[in-house]
Amino acid sequence: MTPEVRTELEAALRENDGQLGKVFALLEAGRTTNRELVEGRAAANQGAAANLRVTVRAVLDGVMPKAPSVATKSRRNVASLLRDNPDLSTAARVHLEDLRTLLEVIANDTEELEREARHFEEKSKVLTSSLEKSPGVYVFTLPSFMRTVQMTDPDRFWFKIGKSDRVAGVRIREIMRATGLPEDPWCARVYRHPTLTPRDLESTFHDLLNAAGHSRAPGKKTGRDWYATNLEFLDAVAVALGCEKLANDDPEDE
Repeated sequence: MTPEVRTELEAALRENDGQLGKVFALLEAGRTTNRELVEGRAAANQGAAANLRVTVRAVLDGVMPKAPSVATKSRRNVASLLRDNPDLSTAARVHLEDLRTLLEVIANDTEELEREARHFEEKSKVLTSSLEKSPGVYVFTLPSFMRTVQMTDPDRFWFKIGKSDRVAGVRIREIMRATGLPEDPWCARVYRHPTLTPRDLESTFHDLLNAAGHSRAPGKKTGRDWYATNLEFLDAVAVALGCEKLANDDPEDE
């Protein structure tokens, strides 16, 4: 990459009015850890902050992620940069287009997809096992849903948001048996509130999801309370409500 192209790409990142631009601005200001990025309101959680940092490194330094899920998110961010910056030079556009292609290859790597699936499954087991005395609102999805974005919005996936007044792990297994889901679900989040009951907290989540247009899936055979949303939105809601969060994807701070 020439210095001229790098300067163009830095300007495009700096002018980005989304989370990617916020993360880049904080990185330029010397706030480089995931925790600092979250505290600077550039991302809803450390996982989201880490993913956005990956995009910046890929765009400016050519450092590629290994995880397919991270590559998928970075590819979408790169596609957005291309879409939002039609006046980039030919060299800058070619750089981003080549980067998008490389990220697509990583996102579809069969071996890495299987490895990542095993990783998510193990982390889900750890999360559900930690909830034996922690009922609340849970978020889970199916492996196939995590690999399939919504056609109407590439930043949304199907998640079930429900409540458990008892043991969350047991509740999820009951749902599996009752609804005949084709795959074992992955538990991604559990939220608890210091004063709201699980029922009231679930109702609040559902109301906010519907108000944001993340409506439950019409006619889905998997049952009620499925929403087309993302974990960043759910975490932002949880923070605004003052919830405690248990997650299976927050990285260690760097």
